Amino acid sequence: MCGIFGCVGEKDVSSLIIKGLKRLEYRGYDSAGLCLETDDSNFEILKSSNSNYPVDVLSKSLEKSKITSNAGIGHTRWATHGPINNINTHPHFSYSKNISIVHNGIVENYDFLSKFLIRKGVNIFSQTDSELIAHLVDLMLCSKGNLKSAIFSVSNMLEGSNTVALMSKEIPQTIFGFTTNSSGGLVVGEKNNYRFLSSDSYALENFCDSVSFTSKDDLVIISNNSLKVIDQNNLPTFPKNINLIKDNNDNSDEFKDLQTNFIIEKEISEQNSALKKIIAKRILDKPHDAFPEINRHRLLSSRKIIFTGMGSSYHAAQYGSLLFEDLLEIDTKVEFSSELKNKKIISPDQTTVFAITQSGETADTIEAIRNAKQQGAYVISIVEESNSKAAINSDSYLLLGTGKEISVAATKTFTSTLLMCNSICIYLASLLDKNNHLITRLKEDFMKIDNNMQKVLDCCDYDYLKVSKFISDSEKVFFIGKNLSFPIVNEGSLKIQEISKINSNSFIEGELKHGPNALLDKNSTIISIIGPGENINKSISSLREIASRNANIITISFVENSEIQDLSNYSFVIENNNKYIFPILSVIPLQKLAFMSALNLGLDPDRPQNLAKTVTVE
Repeated sequence: MCGIFGCVGEKDVSSLIIKGLKRLEYRGYDSAGLCLETDDSNFEILKSSNSNYPVDVLSKSLEKSKITSNAGIGHTRWATHGPINNINTHPHFSYSKNISIVHNGIVENYDFLSKFLIRKGVNIFSQTDSELIAHLVDLMLCSKGNLKSAIFSVSNMLEGSNTVALMSKEIPQTIFGFTTNSSGGLVVGEKNNYRFLSSDSYALENFCDSVSFTSKDDLVIISNNSLKVIDQNNLPTFPKNINLIKDNNDNSDEFKDLQTNFIIEKEISEQNSALKKIIAKRILDKPHDAFPEINRHRLLSSRKIIFTGMGSSYHAAQYGSLLFEDLLEIDTKVEFSSELKNKKIISPDQTTVFAITQSGETADTIEAIRNAKQQGAYVISIVEESNSKAAINSDSYLLLGTGKEISVAATKTFTSTLLMCNSICIYLASLLDKNNHLITRLKEDFMKIDNNMQKVLDCCDYDYLKVSKFISDSEKVFFIGKNLSFPIVNEGSLKIQEISKINSNSFIEGELKHGPNALLDKNSTIISIIGPGENINKSISSLREIASRNANIITISFVENSEIQDLSNYSFVIENNNKYIFPILSVIPLQKLAFMSALNLGLDPDRPQNLAKTVTVE
């Protein structure tokens, strides 16, 4: 989603801002812009909104313009107010053209503030809520006479979670930033006479050795000779400085020979390598000390476990919840983070919350972390980015170690999270001396997952392409499964929606006859996952009901079965009879089918329309 990057330095910073925006691309965006201060203290604004890669277009425009600047702000936008065009693209000017702003978030009292500005005679040119902030700062500056006071006044007027960076022509070579977000807003850092601010620590990893996360009601002021943070009383505050942990999980060399133009295909291929690293670190090495990050006493004394997340992370949370109950017999539930952020937790001092957010920047999940911690629950986040807001706001965090996932749709981070949930279960079982025979077998089977997964990855692309045509030609696609396969069919349905833009839904297998059967016809495709430990005869009965309604059937099962094959238009067989591992393996065909379906339909599978990698608005 939207990203902010600003820089002030002793020399030209325009190329640094482009590099910063490139680091923000993984979040997903639809347009991008720059505001650069020129030598005569004027502003030059460049925007791009008519490309799949707007930052690349900006970079070329900057080269042609030959603009140099010692101070500037940049933005990657994900549209929430108004269509994608240059008028709505950030940065935005104020009515006097003296203030330029970039903004993340949603101004929830937009209607009231826009009417207020119109009554004051201010013309609003764009359809964004962001433009209002520039006008409000300019208006308040007229009455307050002081830019800092004007900014604090506007900050207090805004409802919702908002993060803003701005520049004023009256105060050259200076960038101001603030947030109304109680779970963290701007990240600031400095190095070698350059000062930076961003909405994401990942954008600063190539520029700074350490950063500070500012809080709600802080005002950041960076100039060519200082970095200051003050509160509303104009008193300095000193946010905790955190050393940045650099990402050493780059698998690019390992997959440099993969012939693909798509990031998602590369990231699907990286899953085997990513899982092997987790198995080596969390399962095979020192089982009693596999998770030194976790407070053993808090976890072992918990009488209730809550898993939470959004999107793919929610499906991983569903799997984690089912796994804990089945393997460890611990009372476990799953919550959408958007619900948990406002929910009262019963007996929080006896509760552990596992918060799953691969990017570590998902707004709803960060708010859920904050709410759980405020009530006294022990919060462990499962993330990919150690410098993320989720990691920093949690009591403990577990790093997936997959390397940065760039494609919008989660692939390697999803399967790695499922494996992490298994690893935690094995760890807890060893501490509790529980299910020894089952855990021993599970560990042994994980040692063989390498061969299992590689077979699935190596399955002929022709098969995936042939089966994907059933999906891309269908008016309706339904996924069905049960038990531990249910989170997987939810994820498969989401992948088809995200990447292929096909109307898709997922159901518990037994739910079909309670309503969804009404939608089945020859234009429907059903994808059924049949895993070990399930009643295969019940699944075959469901397939017979589907076949009688002339729908196409694709099955993914754990064993060769003539009845399943006779009923299916196509059947994938993943030979693994461990009910905890099979769901992880069965994700791979669903990812490949979604990818191939997108190609069939002429879509870009890396950057689905209307979606973002990191959802930073609630």
